[in-house]
Amino acid sequence: MRRYLTLGAAIAMAALVYSGSNASAQSWCAVNTSVHNHARIVLKHKTLTTCAGGAAGCKCVSCYDLAGTVSSVCAPLAAAIPGK
Repeated sequence: MRRYLTLGAAIAMAALVYSGSNASAQSWCAVNTSVHNHARIVLKHKTLTTCAGGAAGCKCVSCYDLAGTVSSVCAPLAAAIPGK
């Protein structure tokens, strides 16, 4: 019984360390499902990216990590999203 208890505690600690290391490395992202052509993603009066997707528009994603680094990208859509 003691062996199973020790093994269970070791697995629980390993899972805790693994999940903590993943949480500290993750970034947080904001996703725009559809933005119009020539839309800009702006942070502190500086343009991070611009949509150049044509008539269908773009899907834009902006992320930042724990260090405060911000990245943003817009990908052109093949067809417009219905309802937009």
